[in-house]
Amino acid sequence: MTDIDFDILTQKVTNTALQVTPIISVPNPPSAIPLGCGIFLKINDDRYLISAGHLLNLEDWPKLMVPGADDKLVLLNGVVITTYKDSSTNNKIDFGILKFSARQNKHFVGGNLGFCNPSNIIVNHKVQQGGYYVIAGYPVSGVKKTSGKAEFKPIPVKFLTYPIKENKYEKFGFNPDHFILVKYQRKLVPFGSKEKQITKELKGISGSGLWYIPNWNDRKKGVPKFYLVGIMTENYKDKGFVAALRIDFATEAIKQFFIYSPFEHTQFDFGVNIKNLYGSEIK
Repeated sequence: MTDIDFDILTQKVTNTALQVTPIISVPNPPSAIPLGCGIFLKINDDRYLISAGHLLNLEDWPKLMVPGADDKLVLLNGVVITTYKDSSTNNKIDFGILKFSARQNKHFVGGNLGFCNPSNIIVNHKVQQGGYYVIAGYPVSGVKKTSGKAEFKPIPVKFLTYPIKENKYEKFGFNPDHFILVKYQRKLVPFGSKEKQITKELKGISGSGLWYIPNWNDRKKGVPKFYLVGIMTENYKDKGFVAALRIDFATEAIKQFFIYSPFEHTQFDFGVNIKNLYGSEIK
């Protein structure tokens, strides 16, 4: 592929990933305050929101909203399973799952955002050194407020990256069975340019997806096929990487706590390393 093809294909992947990446906000009438991101998932008629546990925590989740159809915000009514009691909980295993109540489903029909399905997810992913990974989300630092209007305009961050070497995991205290660490370069050379540019601050990128591209030439409707392998949890820019919790924790929680799940069981140790799981419901 030429450089320009590479650039175009990367944009197609990230733009498609953003279609299932809602901004999670807290109401602040007449507008809202963005806090982070999530991933929309649909299994048969059931809709889920996957995010970081420090966002989808037991104390705060009833206050949060996500975009629905007709530019309206939808309350997170349903059942939540999370590893965080509140936002200050100290737990590296950082994820939350919300299954929307059936009555909330109508609020998403015809909306601009889509829902990924189980075939878009890889459980038990083996990290490919030299492989291509994509981060796409809406950092809080990229939200522009519109003066005099009750609205804000999110500006996405979209970039291609690669995993850091496995010997770095132990150095920084991460278990490779639980996390995928990918490079975060503060200065990048954009495709087609010779000048380095400073990348955006990633504050608020938590809860968005880490996506893997196995083969640039394997495409669907012109877009390289790509798969969700992790949930972004924290930015370690001083160390040159960002951390994603493996999606296995979310898929295993769905498998164990909800009636139906098409996912295979994770091969990684799920239960022993979770300090606590909290559950709550709003019918």
